[in-house]
Amino acid sequence: MAKLKMRPQSYGRGLGEGTLPPRYRGDEGEGSEQPHDKFQTARLGLYLFLGALVMMFGALAVLYLLRVPAREEFAFQMPKLSWLSTAVILASSIPCQMALNAARTNSVKGVWGGMLLTLVLGALFLVMQAGSWGELARQLQGAPTHFFSAMFYVISALHGLHLLGGLIFVGYLLYQVQVHQLVNPQYVELGTIYWHFLGILWAVLFGVMLIT
Repeated sequence: MAKLKMRPQSYGRGLGEGTLPPRYRGDEGEGSEQPHDKFQTARLGLYLFLGALVMMFGALAVLYLLRVPAREEFAFQMPKLSWLSTAVILASSIPCQMALNAARTNSVKGVWGGMLLTLVLGALFLVMQAGSWGELARQLQGAPTHFFSAMFYVISALHGLHLLGGLIFVGYLLYQVQVHQLVNPQYVELGTIYWHFLGILWAVLFGVMLIT
C-alpha cells in the first residue's frame, strides 16, 4: 500500500507556499477552551450581592430582636399603610415573573406589559413607604424618637434605596423594549431574581418588626 507523502510545514518562517500562521488559543476547534460566559458571571455576582444584603439586613433584624423585651416600654405601632405596601410589593412579583416568561418566548409585548406594571407597583410601594413615615411621625408627635421607630426608619430606608435601584434597572429594560425592540431573557432573569428577593426580604423584615 502506498504511503501518503506529508509535506513538511513551516511556521513563522516566511510567507511562501506551505507556510501556515501560528495557532492561537481558541482556534483549536472542538477541543478548545469554552468562551467566557458573561451571563453566568453576572448571575454569580448578583448572588454574591444578595448574600451581602442578607447579612446586612440580618444584622439589623438581630439587633432589633435583641431589644424586643424592652418594646413594651414604647408606644410604637406599625403604620397601617405598611400593611398595604407589603401586599403591593409581594403582588409586584407576579407581573415581573410574567415578563420573564414572555422574554423566554421572545414576546416584546409581554415583556413590556409585565415590566411596566412592575415599575408602577414598585413606585407605588415607595410612595406608600413615604406615607408610612408620615403616619409614624404623626403617631409619635411630641414624643422623642426611640429605638424601635428609628429602626423602622433605617430598615425601610435601606430597603427602599435598593428597591429604587431595581426600579432603575426595570426602567432600562423598558427602554430597550420600547426604543430598540430588544428582549434579552438573561437581563430580564437577573432583574426578576433581584425583584423577587426584595419582595421576600421586605416581608421577612416586616414580620420581624411586628414581633412584640
